[in-house]
Amino acid sequence: MKNNKLLILALTASILSGCVKQVKDAFDETTEALTCANRVQEFEDTNEANPDRSCTAIIADIDDLERTCRDYLSESTKQSFANLRAACSAN
Repeated sequence: MKNNKLLILALTASILSGCVKQVKDAFDETTEALTCANRVQEFEDTNEANPDRSCTAIIADIDDLERTCRDYLSESTKQSFANLRAACSAN
């Protein structure tokens, strides 16, 4: 009887531990996605506030965002980055 209780307790602890890990992972991913969204917004705000910003600075920011936020960038953001790169290449 005592062994059954220990087995049930160990099984319950294992299940709860797995659930906590899943919640933590989901929280971490959500936090990362929000951080990236804020960084993209800051990039756009910076470019809007400084229309004469150098292509070197713009490309450096795009490279950094693509490297660190690749999994969270929308297709429209990726397209916007491609357009900015093309505009810089044309200059």
